[in-house]
Amino acid sequence: MRTLVFVDLDDTLFQSLQKCPIENALHPVAYLRDRSANSFMTAKQRMLWQLLDDNTLIIPTTARDYDSLYRVKLPFRSWCILNYGGVILTPAGVPDPYWHQRMTIASEAAISDLTAVLILINTAITRYALAAHSRLITDFNLPFYVVVKYRAGHIADLDQLQQMVVTPWLMTHHDYQLHRNGNNLAVLPRSLGKEHAVRHLIERLSCEYGELLTIGIGDSLIDSAFMAECDYSITPRGSQLFKETLGRQSNNSASL
Repeated sequence: MRTLVFVDLDDTLFQSLQKCPIENALHPVAYLRDRSANSFMTAKQRMLWQLLDDNTLIIPTTARDYDSLYRVKLPFRSWCILNYGGVILTPAGVPDPYWHQRMTIASEAAISDLTAVLILINTAITRYALAAHSRLITDFNLPFYVVVKYRAGHIADLDQLQQMVVTPWLMTHHDYQLHRNGNNLAVLPRSLGKEHAVRHLIERLSCEYGELLTIGIGDSLIDSAFMAECDYSITPRGSQLFKETLGRQSNNSASL
């Protein structure tokens, strides 16, 4: 039986230096365009990677686009899911034609709304002098979602933007959802989702390999949807998803 592991990358397999524990075994794995390292694996994360790489078929399942994925120096050898499920790369490293056509239709339906909310966000950033920046994420000539990040030390500005602009907009646009985790606020069409791409690949690879064992690994609440498509789910201790699930159970037990 073939084992597939759908694994999120940032804050799951590695993280920025600021989020790393103090240890001597940090290993750089992801880089900026200027070739400087900006994400690192701990010793335990390297052990997890080696365990998975030796025994399973790893499928990165990430919000990263094509360019930023290939600045991750890990040997991905199979399918890849990018842009919150907007792109599926084949083992040859090219977009899967069926999935690209499906997402072309979804992107065309969402572009006017995404442009509108981006304008609202940028107007608020300018009007209130917020330390944040936003952009429409596109890849392979398709628009996928809007992302907003705060500048160093200004998390309150992103909170304000979420409360004033994004949350009210979502209340009247039910075909969209919010993803918020630290310095990352994203507005995504519900037609876009890692879970859709994971479900598609499980069905496709089941036809190729027969019965599969599937494992989902992620750190964010939004990852729970794709993890729920799998037979087993794993989340790092201390992650957003851990704190909202297992962490709550741990706190309740400690208070008894």
